[in-house]
Amino acid sequence: MRATFLSIVLLLFLSACGEETPTVPNAQVQVSMQPTFGSLPFYMDSIYTTQEGYKIKFTELKCYFTLFGNGTHALHQAALLDYRETGNLLFKKEADYALYDQIGFVIGVDSSLNHLDPSAFPNESPLNISNAGPMHWGWNPGYIFINIEGKVDTLLDAITNPNLSFSFHIGTDTYLQNLQFNDLNWVDIGDQVREFKLKLDLLAFLGQGANSINLSNENLTHTAAGQEALSQKVITNFKNAISPY
Repeated sequence: MRATFLSIVLLLFLSACGEETPTVPNAQVQVSMQPTFGSLPFYMDSIYTTQEGYKIKFTELKCYFTLFGNGTHALHQAALLDYRETGNLLFKKEADYALYDQIGFVIGVDSSLNHLDPSAFPNESPLNISNAGPMHWGWNPGYIFINIEGKVDTLLDAITNPNLSFSFHIGTDTYLQNLQFNDLNWVDIGDQVREFKLKLDLLAFLGQGANSINLSNENLTHTAAGQEALSQKVITNFKNAISPY
C-alpha cells in the first residue's frame, strides 16, 4: 500500500513538472504625452497655421519632466519627451496604478537633480549625459528643460515659405514649473498595463490671449540675460498647454 501511495505521489510530481507554469506579467503603468495642434493631429515638419495666420512647422520638440509621484508614493524620477526620436511615451514601468489616483510632476529637471554630475546617472536614465546629449548645458546651468524649434512664415500672402527660424531653449531653476492632476483615469490598454495620457496642444502654447507668443518678433530665447520676459512666457504657456488627453 505504501509503495502504491508513493508511486501516485511520484506520478503527480512528474506530471506537474512536465507542465509549464504560466507566467503572469507584473502590472505596469505608462504615462504618455501626445502633441496636437489644436484639434489637428501633430506631425514633425508638417505645416500648420497660427492664430495670426502664420504658416509654421516644428523641427524639434524635446522636454524634460521629473519627480512623478503622488505624495509619498514616488513613481518615476525623470522622463524625456523626444517626439521625433521616441514618440509620445514618457515612461513605462511596474507599479500599482491604484496608488496614483492623482499625480504631480515637475516640468524641467528639478533643482535636486539639475546640478548633479550627468555622467553619474544610471545608463538607462534620460538624465545620463549619453542620453541627454545637447539637452545639457553644463554643470552650472544644468539641463535644458524645453527645446522647441521650427520655421515660420510671417508674411500673410498666398506663398508658404517658412524661412524664419524660432528657437526656445528654457532652463535654469528659475523656470521650473509644477503640475498636478487629480482623479486620474488610468485606461486599461491590455497586458496588465494602465495608461495615463496627456495632451500637449502646441496651438494653445503659441496662442494664449494677452500672453500669446508672436513669432514675428518673439522667436528666440536661450534663457540668457535680457530674455527673461520671453523665457517666462514660453514656460508658462507650455505648462498651460498640457492637459489630460
